[in-house]
Amino acid sequence: MRSRVLAVGPQTAAILNEAHRKLATLSGDHYRCYDLVRNVMAGITQVDAFYVGLFQGATRIRLPYCYDGQKYDAPEAHTFAPNGPTAWVFREQRTYRYAMDGGAVVRAGLSFGDARKVSADVVTVPMFRLPGARREIFGVASMHSYRPAAYGAEEVAAFEWLTDVLARTLNRGWEDERVIRLLPNPGPGEEAPLTAERVVDYAVARLDRLREYLDDAGRRLRGDEANASAADVLDEAGHECGSFQAELAEMLLEVDDDSANRFATLTEREQQVAVLLADGRSNPDIADQLSVSAETVKSHLARIREKYGMTERSQLAADIARYLGRTTPDN
Repeated sequence: MRSRVLAVGPQTAAILNEAHRKLATLSGDHYRCYDLVRNVMAGITQVDAFYVGLFQGATRIRLPYCYDGQKYDAPEAHTFAPNGPTAWVFREQRTYRYAMDGGAVVRAGLSFGDARKVSADVVTVPMFRLPGARREIFGVASMHSYRPAAYGAEEVAAFEWLTDVLARTLNRGWEDERVIRLLPNPGPGEEAPLTAERVVDYAVARLDRLREYLDDAGRRLRGDEANASAADVLDEAGHECGSFQAELAEMLLEVDDDSANRFATLTEREQQVAVLLADGRSNPDIADQLSVSAETVKSHLARIREKYGMTERSQLAADIARYLGRTTPDN
């Protein structure tokens, strides 16, 4: 059976073809991949705001790339609104369009970037992994316009196609990393599992590189070279900063994965108990809050300990708080 030909005009098709070629050369630099997708879509239609989000469990999302109104925002992580576009795409496993409901889902979501600006048209597209025959959603890409009715059928088709190419590019990189990890231990130079310590070491190394760029820019500005040359170096320093932030956000996603996976094994009631435990509540407080007996709370906590493989209450609370993006209260 023949695949359906993408319903876009010749000019858009040419732009997408060139984007596909460029993405193939950028698989190791996710920040440039995200930036390219945004810039390509901005060449096709109006893109006032844009973000890429990667899911962390079933309720949280990390944004390694976020752009709004000529400004890059720092990567962040948050629990997404249960009825917003991110939750809708996660649940429905398909593209959300503002035109589908007049923006009702957008208004139910959380603001990003400049909260004073209101999106008048939005397209949010899912990204999938393909483990065997079953696909698994792992993220979204979303473009926003402050002008109504900016995204017609052609713009949506182009964005869906480009987001699929982006997802496949990310998947290839992650699959290569997974395959490398299957190799036997090569000895002292082996690649250790990702830990917070390794993330910090990586951050320090990247900051050193950024500092070198900035130092070089300062020398150029103090010397006789043209200002344009110095500006090029500063631009590269800006890219280094953005690239570092995007990669750091993704590395932290991997570090936090175990906490997310453990929390996902809990039933809805066990999750309610776990959240209150992370807040530092006592068993009687939890019982009062949930209108259950103290014995029921003890039973839920026993099952949570079993699923987490942890015995200490403080250890449980810290792990749950880490997933929820909180700090545990002092006892």
